[in-house]
Amino acid sequence: MKNISKATIAGLTVAILGLSLSFSSFADNDIDRKAKRAEIRAQFDADGDGELNDTERQAAKEAFKAKRRERIDTDGNGEISDAERTAAKETRRAKMIEKFDTDGDGQLNDAEKKAAKEKHRKKTVKRFDTDGDGELNETERNAAKQAREKHREQRQENRQVNRDS
Repeated sequence: MKNISKATIAGLTVAILGLSLSFSSFADNDIDRKAKRAEIRAQFDADGDGELNDTERQAAKEAFKAKRRERIDTDGNGEISDAERTAAKETRRAKMIEKFDTDGDGQLNDAEKKAAKEKHRKKTVKRFDTDGDGELNETERNAAKQAREKHREQRQENRQVNRDS
């Protein structure tokens, strides 16, 4: 034990602090998510029962769609042009780079892409892991796949509506 250098102790201390900070950010993310859900529930729970029924959930979806459209429709004409869609996509890409570009080179290398994919995988598991075993079984994977397909279909429909508007 006497042979441990001060540099080793400092390195271990930094590693422990880094891990504790990363775990606290995961906890903060969960707290933020719970707070956001409570805020949404309070805003759209018209009947005051503490839950969102189908009508209230639909009202929340419509409000979020309108807010998204307002954010993307930068010229305020009520339509989302291809240029505005491209700009929104670039904004999302820039946020991903900002979030996962650990080496600061302005691009995502293979390790950074892997980290982004892993975070997405964990979110998917958390959302669809109904039996709580930390993995997706075939039924849970199928539910995730159906949700992804439904999301893509809705996105495609929204694009078509925007083009027709």
